Amino acid sequence: MYSWLKQRTGRKKRKFEDLYSSEDARLVSLNSTSIPCRANGLRGLYNMGQTCFMSVILQSLIHNPFIKAFYLAEGHRSVECDREACTSCAMDEMFQEFYSYEKAEGYGAVGMLLGSWMGAQALAGHKQQDAHEYMQFILNSLHLANSDTADDEQHKAADCECVIHQSTVTCSNCHNVTTALDPIMDLSLDLRTQVRRKRLAQAEGKAATAAAAAAAAAAGSDEPINLQSCLERFTSAEKLAAADYACRNCDSHQAAEKRLSVQTLPPVLPIHLKRFEHSKATSSKLDAKIAFPLQLDMYPYTTRWQRQSRQQIGSEAGEGVGKADGRAPTAIYELSSVVVHKGKLDTGHYVSYSREADDWFLFDDSKVVLVTEREVLDANAYLLFYIVRDLDGA
Repeated sequence: MYSWLKQRTGRKKRKFEDLYSSEDARLVSLNSTSIPCRANGLRGLYNMGQTCFMSVILQSLIHNPFIKAFYLAEGHRSVECDREACTSCAMDEMFQEFYSYEKAEGYGAVGMLLGSWMGAQALAGHKQQDAHEYMQFILNSLHLANSDTADDEQHKAADCECVIHQSTVTCSNCHNVTTALDPIMDLSLDLRTQVRRKRLAQAEGKAATAAAAAAAAAAGSDEPINLQSCLERFTSAEKLAAADYACRNCDSHQAAEKRLSVQTLPPVLPIHLKRFEHSKATSSKLDAKIAFPLQLDMYPYTTRWQRQSRQQIGSEAGEGVGKADGRAPTAIYELSSVVVHKGKLDTGHYVSYSREADDWFLFDDSKVVLVTEREVLDANAYLLFYIVRDLDGA
């Protein structure tokens, strides 16, 4: 695109210092005022009839540095795309609008809405949808639109750049280990078990004494559940009854132990907190507060960490664990966006927080407001988006 800059003119090049002296710099500084560019992506999205579920996911993508770099570097060229109602073309148009024009008013994502309706019939209409389900749809849609492989089903799990979790099942009789890899778009963390444990701990506190019960209830009602504890629960061992597992090595049903771990970490890690529960009879929402950090080390939940932990248990001095300099490996992720569901299950509203440079902003449909880190961390998160900062030995 800028190949003309590399062409040789045949003229002798002059150094910058020959053209721009210190006196010139002083005069420019005294007689000019820098005007910041307002094309920084800080625009709201108009609500086009209960489309807040779509807006919060789009804002999270727009302010994701990896996705922004892809589209602003013409990773998808709309002029060369022949797809009908292409969601990637609509995304490309949004990036051009948000980062090329100095506009502050809201943007109507009509093209994206049309592409979503045509891509998934369940999304058509003006009914409130689940932001997590829309996130899965749009990520899959963008993946297919920008994939170099005609048949996406031919992709192997080892070649996928999504989250890949490893499932290992160990037979309690012969100790045979069965391993399976499964590429997923996000980590969906169960909250019901964590909430049940919290309530059980409160109940045990009430059984002690009346004074201790009051203290436990006061402390327990305000104490949030830790995101790391949810991740620990996700990767903890699960006992399988003999009726639920058939060992091929034993050629019979046996009790077993199942454990999940993250085999491959992606550049962008979406975390889904399971707040909504649906059954044939009823649907409900868990409003439990989940404490999440600005920086998250994912290494303790990886397959490699589990392998090294077993090596440490099997060795006297823990040889083979950590790096040559003695420091433990890390996989540091930084919080990029937070999606929040407010209100009841059927009549709620979605808002989101996203980081732009060093500041955090609240996106509520067409409204954009500067907020503090504390307000972000106090939010009752439904979806969390982390981006990789450092994979130090992971």
